[in-house]
Amino acid sequence: MTVVVIAEAQFTEQGAQDFIEWSKGDDGYVITRDFDGFEHIETWLAEDNKTILLYELWSSKEKHQAYLKFRTDGGLMDFLGPRLEGEFTVTYLAGAD
Repeated sequence: MTVVVIAEAQFTEQGAQDFIEWSKGDDGYVITRDFDGFEHIETWLAEDNKTILLYELWSSKEKHQAYLKFRTDGGLMDFLGPRLEGEFTVTYLAGAD
């Protein structure tokens, strides 16, 4: 069953732009889209130009968690860390109807 993933990150203004550019590059969503269990991703920028929400669809929570481990082990947090102003959170949602 498909799971909805909402990831939220509080960046600096420049950090948000850096992330958006990264997502379009060869190390960004190109890799995400090829990962086992991936179905869909959208990037949303809040009016403050700092908060980014990722709306993702994955085949399971476990597949997404494997993806996060892959990205973390690959150094993504080294890239994100200096650009963040606040927390990076992940919420999993399942259909309620």
